[in-house]
Amino acid sequence: MIPVRCALFAVGFALTVSLAVAATATAEADSPNTGPQATWPIRPDENQLPQLPSETDIYRFIPVPMPADDHWYDDPDDLDRYANGDVIRKRVVTSYLLGVPWPPVHTEQILYRSTDSRDRPIVTATTVMIPGIPWLGPSPRPVISYQEAIDGLDPACNPSHTVRAGTMKETQLLLQFLGEGMAVTIPDFNGKTSTALAPSEGHMVLDGVRATRRAGLGLADSPIGLWGYSGGGSATGWAAELHRGYAPELPIKGSAQGGVPGDKHAMTLFAMDAGPGIAGQADFVGWIWLIGLSREFPDLLPLDKFLTADGMTMVHDIERRCLYTAAATGAWRPLKNYLKDPKAFLDPDIQNVLHRDSLGYGDTPDVPIAMWHSTTDPIIPIAAIEPVVQRYCAAGANLRFFRVPASEHISAELIGYEPSLLWLTAVLAGADPGPTTC
Repeated sequence: MIPVRCALFAVGFALTVSLAVAATATAEADSPNTGPQATWPIRPDENQLPQLPSETDIYRFIPVPMPADDHWYDDPDDLDRYANGDVIRKRVVTSYLLGVPWPPVHTEQILYRSTDSRDRPIVTATTVMIPGIPWLGPSPRPVISYQEAIDGLDPACNPSHTVRAGTMKETQLLLQFLGEGMAVTIPDFNGKTSTALAPSEGHMVLDGVRATRRAGLGLADSPIGLWGYSGGGSATGWAAELHRGYAPELPIKGSAQGGVPGDKHAMTLFAMDAGPGIAGQADFVGWIWLIGLSREFPDLLPLDKFLTADGMTMVHDIERRCLYTAAATGAWRPLKNYLKDPKAFLDPDIQNVLHRDSLGYGDTPDVPIAMWHSTTDPIIPIAAIEPVVQRYCAAGANLRFFRVPASEHISAELIGYEPSLLWLTAVLAGADPGPTTC
């Protein structure tokens, strides 16, 4: 699986570079940020990469409508009459990987109602895949809610678009669930506004499962498993924590979540300055998280209140990027260098957001959890999950937590993938989830 993941990264980056001239011309014509871009590079003592085109520039060359141009995603006029998880509309689509259709898989997309972090109605989508092979377990065919690490700031980064465009980066991991005969639902858990690492992710995951069960796909009685890593682990963690109070009727048998950025106080300290050398690659995480969260809480996190003019130029450059070019642009650009006040994150409003955006302060998860994290992760430090583990253990959560030694972020994902898949398969088939580690 490592070669496939690396190959997808290489292909994506090669496409970015090879189409740079054409895409940059498009970006200059369309972007509202042409003025600030004239000062690039912002700080010549930091990241020395030239200004890159974004994935969304390149996606315009793929014969699949961008979400902003696809009226299928439009909100209904009568949204208030829908309950959370209700199906608004659905469609049959073809799923691709780099232009090649997937193996025999029936794929439908569902637009459904959910809520944001303040319980206001929103609309988002999930992509449901049903393999053409039977499930041989004793229960009805299970459904895995697979949370991809979207880590992007534009709707075109969401899996409902990338599955059709052939650019979804976690395809190889998905296929093994399908190969076991399970159905998979892949929610756009950042929504149409591309928030990131916010509690609303859990709402959208749980409502995506509700919609999958209500869509007439033969999955109404299916047991449910949750899986996600990194940014997808955040959404999976929120779904597990919010299940008791938000969607207790859903038969979720287990939640496998790794590399979770669970405690935002710890994440903020890290994101301010990941450190010199190779660790500086992680500086981009702070930019994605700050921009995404400011969309969820614009009144509490007005970026121009806290960021310098150079910082706002960075925001305008990154705010429509997907993971790869956001990472390349934000790496080795520590957030602390772009704050008007170095102590800005001690502001009471921000501390309030960090608290409500951290796992472990709400309901104790009522589903079995398997969680893993690298002890040497340079992207999401283990300090970002250990306080959550302590809070869960103190509250009596059904948790098993595993530390992966001497690994970085991606290798830890792959080390934990097979054990977590096997554990989730077993609990969906009715096995005991095993002893806790608290």
